[in-house]
Parts: sequence; C-alpha cells; structure tokens
Amino acid sequence: MNLRASERPRVLIVGADPVLFALFAEWLSAVGIEAHDDVQASCDVVLVDVAFPRVDGCERMRSLMAMHDGRPVVALSAAFFAHVDRDGGCARQLGVAAVLPKPVAREALLDTVRRLLRVAS
Repeated sequence: MNLRASERPRVLIVGADPVLFALFAEWLSAVGIEAHDDVQASCDVVLVDVAFPRVDGCERMRSLMAMHDGRPVVALSAAFFAHVDRDGGCARQLGVAAVLPKPVAREALLDTVRRLLRVAS
C-alpha cells in the first residue's frame, strides 16, 4: 500500500501494553496500516487485548463497537486456545468479528486485519 497518511486504514489498539502496542504498530505500518490508541479517534478496525474475554471483556467490546459505529472488533487474549477458529463460535458468542490467541503470529494478525478491512469497505 502506498497511501497518504490520511487515506491509510486505521486500527485502534486498546488494552495492549506499550511493548505489544509498538510491535503491532510496526507490523501494521509495514503493510500501510496506521495503528493508534486514541479511543476517541476514528478507526476502521478495533483490536482489543483482554485478559478474560468472557468476564471483563464483553462489556468493553460492546462499548467499543458502539463508540465506533459497529466497526469490526478483534478480541486478542491469552485465554483463547491456539487452535481457536478466528471467526467461529467463540467470536460469535462474544459478539466480535474475530478472536486471536496470544501470542499471535504476525501473519495471523495481518491476515485478520486485512480481511476485516475488505469487509468493512
């Protein structure tokens, strides 16, 4: 992607520690996607890192979806098993577009974000 900054897709990353945020921002930037952590700013996809998705994550994810006009939300958590189907039953139960286990592989994250950007366009 060779887009001006104002045209680049934007991914909001919520709940990630500074090191994880920097890593994801680097991965996304390398493929022309801007990462930010300002929950008030516009975005195309929301990536939320939650420790216990079913306990403390559901309300947070619903709130982010409402705040961002139904933009797709990806839940990232160490509580998900490595073999979880990213857009399968777990995602449907949580009401999100996708789930990703931590640690997440670079290509899994990028593939998920790219797929959701195509759907959201």
